[in-house]
Amino acid sequence: KRMDDIIKELATVEKLTSKNTMIYKEEKSFLNIYNRTLEIMLVNPNNIDAQITDFSFKVDNSMMPIALKNLIDNAIKFSPDKKAIINANTNKIEIISLGEQLKHELEYYTEAFSQEEKRSDGFGLGLYIVKTIINLHGFKLEYKYEDGKNYFIVNMFS
Repeated sequence: KRMDDIIKELATVEKLTSKNTMIYKEEKSFLNIYNRTLEIMLVNPNNIDAQITDFSFKVDNSMMPIALKNLIDNAIKFSPDKKAIINANTNKIEIISLGEQLKHELEYYTEAFSQEEKRSDGFGLGLYIVKTIINLHGFKLEYKYEDGKNYFIVNMFS
């Protein structure tokens, strides 16, 4: 299973970083993308508090759910209460969770194979994949820490 996970992540990275990467943006509702995200999640969706104002945006139907999945998986995995909050509206998508502030700037974690410390789970590719997908869409990935919570924000108007 672990080898299969490594191969899938590396294949995604290769696909995203190849010179001829094409994303196919089409008008989709956020709820459609969110539901696709839940289908590929590795965690229990009951651990997610979704506060969504549905909207339509131009997005790749297969890539954006991968980015959201990685953000939500991380939020739940690294949160002491194993929960994530999603706020989504026409301007931004926020993935929020309890936890300690990142020790480094966001740019550190969006480099391939970066991790806070070496772990047996994960490969340090999640945020690299997220940032690559977000950038291909013309969006911006941002991070802030406030009131004991980590906020990973997809800003649609960067």
